[in-house]
Amino acid sequence: MIENWDKKRIWVYREGIDFRKQVNGLVQIIIDESKSTPELNGIYLFRNHKRDKIKLLTWDRNGFFMGYKRLERGKYDFPRDKDVVEMTTEELRDLMSGMPMVSLKTQNRESKIMS
Repeated sequence: MIENWDKKRIWVYREGIDFRKQVNGLVQIIIDESKSTPELNGIYLFRNHKRDKIKLLTWDRNGFFMGYKRLERGKYDFPRDKDVVEMTTEELRDLMSGMPMVSLKTQNRESKIMS
C-alpha cells in the first residue's frame, strides 16, 4: 500500500468538496488551487460538506491511491477557514480516528502546495 507515510507532506483542504469527485477530479482541485501539479511526496486530504466523510489522495509508486472513510456517528473536526493547512502524520492518524484537530500550520494560498 502506501510507503513512507512519515516522509510525505500532508495537506488538508478545509472546504467541503463534492464527494462524487474521484481521482481525476481531486487532482484537478489540487492543480486549480496550487497552480501546479500535485507533489509526488504529498498526501492530500478532502472532506465532504457534512464533515462525516474524508478522502485521501496520494501517489503510490506507479499511480494515485485514493482512500475513503465515513464516520458512522459524529463529524470530523476540520478547521473552518478556507486556507489549506499542513499536518503531521500523527495529526492525520488522530483525525482519521475522530479526534479533534488542533494547532495545524496554515499555509498561504500562493505557496500552499508546492513550496
